[in-house]
Order: sequence, then C-alpha cells, then structure tokens
Amino acid sequence: MARPTIADIAHAAGVSNTAVSFALNGRPGVAEPTREKILAIARDMGWSPNRAARALSTSRADALGLIITAPYAELARDTFFLQLIAGVERMLAASPVALVLKIVESFEDELAAIRQWHGESRVDGLILVNPRPEDPRPELTNRLGIPTVFIGKPGTHEPFSSVFIDDALVMDTLIEDLAARGAQRIAYLHSHARYSHGEARLAALRRHRSGLTAIEHGVPSSTIDEARTAIRDFLSMLDLAPKTTFVCESEDLTLATLRALGDLGIRVPEVAGVVSWESSPGLTLRSPAVSTLERSPADMGQAAVELLRDMRDNPGPEPRTRELECPRLHARDTLPVIA
Repeated sequence: MARPTIADIAHAAGVSNTAVSFALNGRPGVAEPTREKILAIARDMGWSPNRAARALSTSRADALGLIITAPYAELARDTFFLQLIAGVERMLAASPVALVLKIVESFEDELAAIRQWHGESRVDGLILVNPRPEDPRPELTNRLGIPTVFIGKPGTHEPFSSVFIDDALVMDTLIEDLAARGAQRIAYLHSHARYSHGEARLAALRRHRSGLTAIEHGVPSSTIDEARTAIRDFLSMLDLAPKTTFVCESEDLTLATLRALGDLGIRVPEVAGVVSWESSPGLTLRSPAVSTLERSPADMGQAAVELLRDMRDNPGPEPRTRELECPRLHARDTLPVIA
C-alpha cells in the first residue's frame, strides 16, 4: 500500500493541503474542530512524517550520537554502558529521536567519528564518555558547534556540559564508611587511572585522613583470567594481617579478585573484604552477594538527554551541568557484619 500523503488527508477531510500541513505541525490558523478532524483522519490512514523531508526542512537529524571507545572484548562484559544506553533510550522512547551508537577501539577513531558525523549532519547532539585529564573533545565539539554532554568532567579550559558524580567525594565517603565498619586497610584495584574519574579517585585515596592505611594497585584488564593472575601475584606479596578491604573499580576486577582470593584460600569476608565500585545483578545476586556502591548509569543517561533537550530548547553559550547524588556503600556478604 502506498504511503498516505498530505494531499490524501486533505482530500479525505475536504480541506486544503495547507490546512492539513498546519494541523499536523501544530501551527495556528486552523480551527480546533478542523484540526481534530484532520488528526483523526491522519491516524486512521496510518500517516507518519517523512523523516528525510522533515530533516531537510528543519535542519535536524532527530538523532543523538553516543560514541564509546573500548576494546570489543572488554565492552561485551561491561554492564555500565548497557545501563547507560538503557537510560538514554528510556528518555527517547516517546519521541521520534533515535540513538546512534558508535563503538571504536582507539581515541583517534572517536575524534574522526565526531568529525564525520558533523560533516554528514548525522546527529543533533552527542553524549561522550570517559573524559580524560587533557581532553581535546570539548574544544573540537565547541568548534564544530555540536551540542555535547559528557558523562564525567574532562580536564580542559574549554567550557563543556556534563552529567557527573563527584568521584573524590565518593572515595572520601567510602573510606569513612569502611573505617566505621572496622577496616584497617583499603586496597584499591583499578585499570582506568588514565581517565579523569580515575585520577580523582586516586587523588582522594592518597590524601585521606581517616586513620586507616590505603594502597592502590593497577591491574591489566584484557581478560578476567589475566586480571586474576595479576591480582593473585599482588596478593602473594601482600600481608593480609590488617583487616584489608579490596575496593575494585569494575565488575571484571571484582570477579577476578574473588577468584584470586579463592585460589589462595583467603576467606571472604573473614580475612578480607571486597567492595565493587560498580553494581550489577551479576554481582549482587551471586553467592556470596558482593558489597557495592549503589550508583545508576541509567540515571546518567537520562540526565544527559535532559541536558541536551535543554540546550536545544534554550540555546546559549552557558554550559549545562547536572551533579548526581553521591552513591553510598551497600554492604552485603563480602563485608563482615558489624558487631
């Protein structure tokens, strides 16, 4: 069946093409009973706007772009981005705007994708992740004029819009909570110190004044098994006599740590505690259930879409920012019960 046109609707309604156009686009100049009649006929005929024509007439692509730079194998195991995408899609579900996802393995490819999308007018706005201490993307997106929201805070003198959690505050709060639970030492295991959020966490860890000992250890994270071996080697050199709690940056590192502790016969939580910075069903529903920080990547995705909508509806040079609530520790089986 041929796609119905404005002319078809006008003929069925007994009105002009102009009246139909005004009614379908919400413009004044059509009596309300006539508008309702036109809309009802359009629905009955299965009419929908021509996306290509609408984009040409409004200079909008009705699409938001999300670019993720990560090795494919690592990304396949990372639930953070799945939850982030779910939050974005939840906000877009009732609108004609689509999410365009691009996954690349190098930062240079990400920069090239931003330039390509701009040149092709593929997206109306961008959501970018994993800000870096010296990040060229704010300068690039500002120069190209692409509305952009970062998940996190890049290091730059350029203005930028962002949805963020204060990672230094999260680390400070977590240390205080663990100290109150009787931990005597924290070992922070990480693999993303090159990002701005990683630097903020490490800086807070190094300057803490809680009275407990804090150490950090970088772990290669190509696979969980490789991380497990590296953590096992680290544990073999570590005196676990103080009450040590391992804080793991990701779900992968958490699982690798639990396996490494098991390999060496180190009981959790009797001898060592484990906390994951990320929360997922794979951690919280397993046995033992893992203690986690309760933050929601989906909330970040929703907030990013809200900021992009505000930038569209209220254009101006001022950056938009949204700070989300500091996530708190949810103690489960991998932390000892407070007496």
